[in-house]
Amino acid sequence: MPPRYYATVACPACGTRFQAPVEQILDVRVNPEVKNRMLSGAINVAVCPACGTGGALNIPFIYHDPEKEKALLFLPFGVGNGEVERQKLAGQLTRQLMDSIPQEERKGYLFQPETFLTMENIVKRVLELEGVTDEDMERSQKQRQFLDTFLSALEEEWPALIAENEALLDENFFGLLQYTMQVVAMAGADSGDFSKVEKAYTYLVDNTAIGQLLTKRTEVIRQFADDPTQTTLLEALIAAPDEETVEALVQSGLSLMDYAFFQQLVYRIEAAEDPQEKAQLTHLRRQILEIRDAIMEASEDVARSRAQLLEKLLTTDDPLKMARSYLSELDDTFALVLRSELTAARNRGDKQSVEALQRIATVLNQVTEENMPPEIVLARRLLMASSEEQMHALLKSNQKMLQPPFFQFLENIEATSREQGETQTADQLAHIRALARQYAPQPEEAPKPSPATPQPPTPPPAPPEDKTRTASGLIIAKR
Repeated sequence: MPPRYYATVACPACGTRFQAPVEQILDVRVNPEVKNRMLSGAINVAVCPACGTGGALNIPFIYHDPEKEKALLFLPFGVGNGEVERQKLAGQLTRQLMDSIPQEERKGYLFQPETFLTMENIVKRVLELEGVTDEDMERSQKQRQFLDTFLSALEEEWPALIAENEALLDENFFGLLQYTMQVVAMAGADSGDFSKVEKAYTYLVDNTAIGQLLTKRTEVIRQFADDPTQTTLLEALIAAPDEETVEALVQSGLSLMDYAFFQQLVYRIEAAEDPQEKAQLTHLRRQILEIRDAIMEASEDVARSRAQLLEKLLTTDDPLKMARSYLSELDDTFALVLRSELTAARNRGDKQSVEALQRIATVLNQVTEENMPPEIVLARRLLMASSEEQMHALLKSNQKMLQPPFFQFLENIEATSREQGETQTADQLAHIRALARQYAPQPEEAPKPSPATPQPPTPPPAPPEDKTRTASGLIIAKR
């Protein structure tokens, strides 16, 4: 993993100095989420712990997208004393990126990264790489301007504004509106802006065609999610207002689509007396099959790519570095492929392959745990322990971590496991929690007050914090 750095920041509002974490190596393959943060400008942002003032830090970084074979270097104005120092800094960042990548994965483009002096220009370049056109960016800018205008306008002006800007109202606009609601909600429940944004949100949902479509989509999908059966899935698909809703339902209900499910759909088609209804149901069946086949084909492609990654890990001289470089691809599908290969090697008695695959399993565990909080790592290791003796040894060597938050975490995942019917795992967690109590540090007793010293009255408990005010949201299709 790229090393984490901290910068000493002086708040421009109150003067408080504090340490802020900064990123200098942004690898899309390691962490795909950095792409979205790049596009929103949320890279190396610091918030003052004293007054809450926030802003972006003018700190160099290098952005890497290995799929597109592009490295983009952000080297802003004012960094470095002279061109020699700036080139030295560029070389250091390039070297850090190279060091994080396995030797056999290094390519020529890494030695000549494109350099950008402003955040605006590097964001534009990322947009270009993602296939976002100038027209798309212009439309997005117009949508932001319209939203600002709408939120600052009087309510009686809203109908006219909608009529004048109807062409800008699409799913992307409502995604922007949802994001704005979330940002305002996070600013605090006392913020007067929240009620204004919430009211505008409700008005736009109720008074636009796209808002009504998204409302219908959300209702249909949530009705199935609340009671996921073959019957409710079929009813939801029939009630779906558009193809995006059908696609979302097929993705979430794929495991229910067996022979019995399609038999129900065929019965509905045969029972339909209205020719138009029969045609719609027949078209729906064709849609479902096409979407299902596309999803299954994509799943097979993912499985093949994970098998190729496993082969790379087996043949590289540094599997740990390669695993870190492919962090986002070490998912459940990769684990499934690894287990399948390990089982096959054991069944055919191939000891050499078993040992090699077990080394990869060890690497996978190490990389996985590097990105977890220590409490989760300990719970994970306790669940994977092969004996009581190993559990006791783990608890004894990690006594400092056996604090109330750790026990609360165990209780939470135990409750979740029981709710999901995973009784064996829940019982194992309860046993681990009981063992951990034996090793938990005992709290020190507070000194008893002197009888001669009067004690102040216990203050009444603070009222519970209002956490019910959250930004509501519609289901936006992922494109």
